[in-house]
Amino acid sequence: MYILLAQILTILLPFGTGDTLSPIECESHSFETAFDTNVHVEASVSYPRMPEISLLSRYVNEAVKKEAYELHDTFVQEMSSPQEELWEEDGDERILRYDLSLVYSAPNLISFYGNKYQYTGGAHGSVRYITKTFSPRDDTIRELSLGDLFLPGYREWLFQYCEDYFKSNRCGYYDDDDHAWIGFNPEHLDAFLLTEKGLLLIFQNYVVGGYDDYPMTLLIPYTKLASIVNSNSPLSVDHLWTTGIQKMAINHDSSQ
Repeated sequence: MYILLAQILTILLPFGTGDTLSPIECESHSFETAFDTNVHVEASVSYPRMPEISLLSRYVNEAVKKEAYELHDTFVQEMSSPQEELWEEDGDERILRYDLSLVYSAPNLISFYGNKYQYTGGAHGSVRYITKTFSPRDDTIRELSLGDLFLPGYREWLFQYCEDYFKSNRCGYYDDDDHAWIGFNPEHLDAFLLTEKGLLLIFQNYVVGGYDDYPMTLLIPYTKLASIVNSNSPLSVDHLWTTGIQKMAINHDSSQ
């Protein structure tokens, strides 16, 4: 039964719809700036602030606050001077919108998801999806990368897994029989969240699919990742794996 349930969870989901992570309610801080040069400039930023009940939560609060202000200040500084060249397709405004939400909180793991929209001229703006996962290790706390969790060669393994899935299910660009033009490669595997159901990979626009309201995502159960997990990982993947399996079994039994 566990194997079957794990296979069922290997599904492509748009974030924010269906059975995916939802933001956790907590205090939110926001601020904005607006001014005019030879274009109208707006910068708005929103980020969560957790109750500071642990060293981890205090560290995380400072980290997300610092990044939010740095993004805002850098954009405002860049836009404070008049735009030297305005092309015909340019709009008459420059915009930054940054929103970050808390999506997972545990004693040894805190994760955030959000997006940054920026328009600095041209036909349209750009969206980048943001993921952040923090965990303590020994006497330090840091933001995790996939390299902290998996053995060398993990990028190639994950890339092959994802591409095989996209091809077999004709997802996004892979609905086309000709795959030669698709630019998806292992270096695109950076945005991720660790959930109780598995590793959720998040793909930026134009990597495996076009511009949309939600990113394309792929949820890979921990049972699929056993061969590449780093046993010295600062995160206890085994704990998440076990918890996920137990919850799947409970949910399955309750639905009968």
